[in-house]
Amino acid sequence: MEEIYWMTALISSGLLGLMVMLNIFGFDVDSVELDFLDVGDAFSFNSLVALVCVGSWTGYLAINLTPMKDWQVIVTSIMGGSVAYIGSIYVLRKLKGWESSGTLKMDNAIGKTGTVYLSIPGNKTGKGQVQAVVQGRLMILDAMTEKEKIETGQKVLIYDVVNNIVYVELYNEENV
Repeated sequence: MEEIYWMTALISSGLLGLMVMLNIFGFDVDSVELDFLDVGDAFSFNSLVALVCVGSWTGYLAINLTPMKDWQVIVTSIMGGSVAYIGSIYVLRKLKGWESSGTLKMDNAIGKTGTVYLSIPGNKTGKGQVQAVVQGRLMILDAMTEKEKIETGQKVLIYDVVNNIVYVELYNEENV
């Protein structure tokens, strides 16, 4: 049984090391889609390798360093691997939450202030442009107003978005 744990530990450690190196160089080893297995984030190849690696090392060390019986070693290695599996799923979910698609969501512009870049004709008679920081990026957005014409350089408040056109009004402390 010691040899099985030893070989499994070596092979899974090598595979885990290879996966880490591939991830460092930009290859997503965990992007394999398993359409027949609908378990969402609960299954991850990285986590599965972590389960086998930690479980086999736990079993190998339990055999060599403790007077445990075989069934106790098996239970200990399963528990150690399970902790590694659950821990890696947790960490991967947290890391996935940091991902950003980079796609601008126009609704995030509502409530932001900006500066008129290209004069905006009044009474929704035409489009102008506004510069505003949305999602941490300085953007130039097509803009309209329902009120009087707004000249270049004036500060405006974005209050609505319709068909990717922001609706603005002159900015003052009262409309914030």
